[in-house]
Amino acid sequence: MLQTNSKVLNMRYQLKNTIRDRLTYCLEWKQNIEVYLANKSISEKANEEYYNSKPLLKLIINLYFIPYNLLRFVRYLRIIHDYKKNEIEIKVLSKELKNNENQK
Repeated sequence: MLQTNSKVLNMRYQLKNTIRDRLTYCLEWKQNIEVYLANKSISEKANEEYYNSKPLLKLIINLYFIPYNLLRFVRYLRIIHDYKKNEIEIKVLSKELKNNENQK
């Protein structure tokens, strides 16, 4: 079945818009994760400074919350993995968008 020229152009236009929307979403997500990681770093510095004068309390709390801290660490590793994967996706989407625009 042959498609008309207008249908092909419409499909290309929809694909370009979809890629552009997805790229926008990825860039926003990356920015949000960067803000989250910056805030997490600030919180860690504040905790470190607070517990410098209370090493026994820090030890007790860390021992008590071992399972929770391990879960948080695994979640952090997952966020870093998704962040790196998102950076690659941004590169791929940018290339696709350029290729799509060059086809005109």
